[in-house]
Formats: sequence, structure tokens, C-alpha cells
Amino acid sequence: MPTNNLNLNTETNFPGGSPYFEFKSTLQLFIANKKWTSLKQSAYNMLAIFPEEAFGWFALGIAFSRLGDFASAITNLKKALYHDPNMVSADYQLGITYYRNNDYIRAIEHYEAALAKGMNTEFIQYNLGNAWLKLNNPDTALQYYIKSLSISSNFTPAVYGLFRIYFSKNDYQKAVSSLKPIINNDKLPSYLLAQAKLLYDSDSETNFFKLRQASNLLTSAISLDDNFALAYYERAFVKSKLGDNKGCLNDKTKAFQLEPELRKGHTFSLFSNYYM
Repeated sequence: MPTNNLNLNTETNFPGGSPYFEFKSTLQLFIANKKWTSLKQSAYNMLAIFPEEAFGWFALGIAFSRLGDFASAITNLKKALYHDPNMVSADYQLGITYYRNNDYIRAIEHYEAALAKGMNTEFIQYNLGNAWLKLNNPDTALQYYIKSLSISSNFTPAVYGLFRIYFSKNDYQKAVSSLKPIINNDKLPSYLLAQAKLLYDSDSETNFFKLRQASNLLTSAISLDDNFALAYYERAFVKSKLGDNKGCLNDKTKAFQLEPELRKGHTFSLFSNYYM
């Protein structure tokens, strides 16, 4: 999913005390509090008095986007750009709306337009990466995630984006290294174990591709902590499903040496039939 980073700054020519500012303040408050139905109604109220002001159309577009009416959102955000062609936030929100509507090419067009107007943030680079990934172009996505991290080195969504791409390329060393800015070294093995379990716990049928991926993740966890009994224990299960009986026995034996309590088979009841 794209990351939202609303930029609500717009130029106006109204004198102090104009009701425009009261309307705008109310709209900003509804946006901050995610009151989308109230935002839509208040935007209509503002536009009834100030139909030429871009911010009203912008707010209305955001309301429709968050309420799931993407066609109306696009129409109103484009009206905002018509009244203020330099409104970078309208391009950015059009990018988000097109992305949510599965139109990734147009999402990229508007993200790039926002970039050209000066919005170079970790959010927009990350969102560009997501859109390219949806278009099955992981190499381009990778470059945008890297650009995002060059702006904010510990921007968690971009870090996980890098991890997913390196992992999909079977480059487990880079996948693990990409996590280090946000996960302490002592916690990395447990994270990798959790990711491995996600690959096979959710499938009712055997998926050998996912099992091999899980095995590689668990091997990475063990390379970081060769006394990680649970990683050996999980890898033994994975190897048994892959038909590697010798590897299963070796890992199970190592796990039981490191943590004798695992022999009871109570740590993961799912596996009790395999180990008891």
C-alpha cells in the first residue's frame, strides 16, 4: 500500500479574517482526524462559497478517495490541479488514488509529477517503488526503495521493501543486511524465524517453493545465531516436508541438544505428530 504524507500548505490571497481560513482549518482538522464523511460535507460547504479555490476540491478528492469512491476522487483532485496547477499535494494524492484503484501506470505518472514539483520525500520514493513492484518490475522498485532510504535511512516500509525484493531474488545475505537499520542484531534471528513460519503456516497444502524459501530464511537465522534451537527445530520440520530425512534428523538432534525441553513437543503443538 502507498504511504500517505499529506501536505496541506497552499497559497491564498484572502485577507485575515476571511471565512476561507475557517473552512480550511476545519478541513485540515477533519483530515488529521480521518473524519472522511465530515470532510466531504465540509468541503462541499466551502466550495459553495469558494468554488474557485483548489483546496476545497483537494479536500473533497481526499474524502472520496478514503471512502473508496476512486472515480469521484480523481475527478475532484484533477479539479484542484485545474485551479492550481502547481498544487503538488493534488498530484501526490492522485498517485495514491490511482494506486488504490490498481492503475499503477497513472499512479507513477502523478508521483513523478509531484517529484518534478519538488516533493522529494522518503514517502513518495517508497510509493514509486510499490507501484513499480506491482508492475512486476522489482529492479526499478529496488532503486526507489534505495532512494527512499537515502532520504531517511531507517524508514521502516522501505527497509521491508528491500527485504522482500532481495528475498525474492534469493539473495538472502542482502535481505538480512537490509533489515539491520531497523532490527537489532540480537532480534534478527527471531524475526527471520517468524518470517519463515509465515511462509508455510498459512498453506493447507504443501508448497515446495515456499518451503525452500523458509529453509533459506532459517539457515540465515542460524548463521546469525548458531545456538538458536528453535531455528534448528523449525528447519527440521521444513526438511521433513521437503523429503530430506537425514537433514531433518540432524537438525532435530541439534535442536534437542541445545534445548532439551523441545523433546516434549509442546513448543509448537502443530509439529507434535512429527516429533513424538
